Amino acid sequence: MRSLSLLCCLLVLVTSPGFAQPVKSTVPQIDCETLCGELFNSIRMEPDKLVMRLEEALVIHQSCAGEIVTAAIDAVNAEPAQVRKIVDTAMELAPSYASTIKAAVKNYTAPQVASAAEEQVEVRRAVIPETASPKPLAGEEVRRAELPLQTRSIPIIEVRRAEPVAVMETKIQQPEAPVKLMDVPKAKAAK
Repeated sequence: MRSLSLLCCLLVLVTSPGFAQPVKSTVPQIDCETLCGELFNSIRMEPDKLVMRLEEALVIHQSCAGEIVTAAIDAVNAEPAQVRKIVDTAMELAPSYASTIKAAVKNYTAPQVASAAEEQVEVRRAVIPETASPKPLAGEEVRRAELPLQTRSIPIIEVRRAEPVAVMETKIQQPEAPVKLMDVPKAKAAK
């Protein structure tokens, strides 16, 4: 009986650590589109880390070398010096995809920004007659027309132009001469 209980205890002790061990999960593979989007954003945010970010992306997913190179070129706005760095780095890290990288660079076209259709604005100008405006006759009075049932007048929009800032004089203050204290007794040392 004692051996049976000892065997059960050993069985429980041997099998329980197996249940407590963590199970290794597989890291999900990042797809090319997500990787290229993150690369584009990181290069735009920190352009000085272009080579480092490109190397990271190529190490993560070499099979997307063409898309990665295209995204990096987009991020630097196809500046020739930057494109040269991108191609050199990609060729160094993914030599097996050299033909894909060359094709991506050769077939690269800058994305076209779709601009909103511009609204046609009609410009109308007042036609001023050649004749002089009629002057009021003697006894006539010219007044501004007001709407009935309106107690306050309509505000007039005032346009002001910038006025130059007034020049201010600056005064430099000189420090006063230091006060000399000759008659001040010295402190006695404490015992």
